[in-house]
Amino acid sequence: MSKSTSAINFMLEIAFDDIAAAYDAAEAGNPIFQWMRRRVQCAALSTFAHGGRILEIGCGTGTDALFFAEHGCRIVALDPSSEMVAVASEKILLAGFSDAVEFRQGDAKRIEELAKLYGAASFDGIFSNFGALNCVADLRPFARSAAHLLRPGGMMLLNIMPPICPWEIGYYLFKRQPAEAFRRWRGRSGTRGISVNVGHKKIQTYYHTRAAVVAAFLQSFEIEKQFALGVLAPPPYLQGITRYQKFFSVLLNFEKVMAGWPLLRNWGDHVVIVMRKRAN
Repeated sequence: MSKSTSAINFMLEIAFDDIAAAYDAAEAGNPIFQWMRRRVQCAALSTFAHGGRILEIGCGTGTDALFFAEHGCRIVALDPSSEMVAVASEKILLAGFSDAVEFRQGDAKRIEELAKLYGAASFDGIFSNFGALNCVADLRPFARSAAHLLRPGGMMLLNIMPPICPWEIGYYLFKRQPAEAFRRWRGRSGTRGISVNVGHKKIQTYYHTRAAVVAAFLQSFEIEKQFALGVLAPPPYLQGITRYQKFFSVLLNFEKVMAGWPLLRNWGDHVVIVMRKRAN
C-alpha cells in the first residue's frame, strides 16, 4: 500500500470515528434519513436470497447488518472506522445475532484481501449503502475484486451519490451560493473529487455518473434495476420540510412512482443500482 493510500485510509478512519457515537441518534431524529433507509432495505429484500452470505461495504453502526441478520442472512461487514465497528458490534451483540455477523475494519479499496480469508466466489451478495463507494476515485479495481468474491449469478446492490441532485442545486441557488449548488458536478467521476466535511474532518469525495458505473462494472456485471433516492424527496439536511406533512407525503408518493424513470433515475441525493454477476 502506498503512503498516499495509507494517509487516505487514516483520514477516513478518523473522520468516521468522530461521528460514530452520535450517528444512530442523528438518524433516529431525521425522518428523511429513516425513509431512505427503509427504501434501500426494501430493495435489498427483493435482491438478496434468504440465508445468503452478504459482504457489506461501509457498514457504519451496523443498522443494515442487523436488518440482514434478522432476515436470515449471514454477513461479513466492513468499515474503515474502528469506532463504527465497535458501535456496530455492540448493537449486534445486544440483539443476539453475533453468530450471523462478522465485522472487520476495512474499506472498498481493499476487499480483494478477503479472497485470502474466504476464497473466490464465496459471497452470494455484496451490499453498500449511503455513499461508501463515493470515497473511491476509480471504481474499476473494486469491480474486479467484487467479481472475484461474488459467485456467478450473485447480486450486488450499491447506493451511491450521483453528481446531480436537483434539490441541492435549487436550495443553494436560492441561497445565492452557486459554488455549493454545483459542487457535486465538480467532484464527478474522472476528476480529483472534492473535500467534504464529515464531522470535524474533511474527506475526498467522488460523485459517480451512471456512465462511470457502467464502464467499471460492464465486464462482469449487468444492471438489473436502478432508481433514484431523493430526487423528488428532499435530502436529509432539509428535514425541516417534513413539518409540512401533507406536502412531504405527496413528494414521497410521487418519488415511489417516478424514481425509476429514465433520466430521473440518474439524479438525486443517492442512486440505488442493482446488478447481477454474469454467469460466464
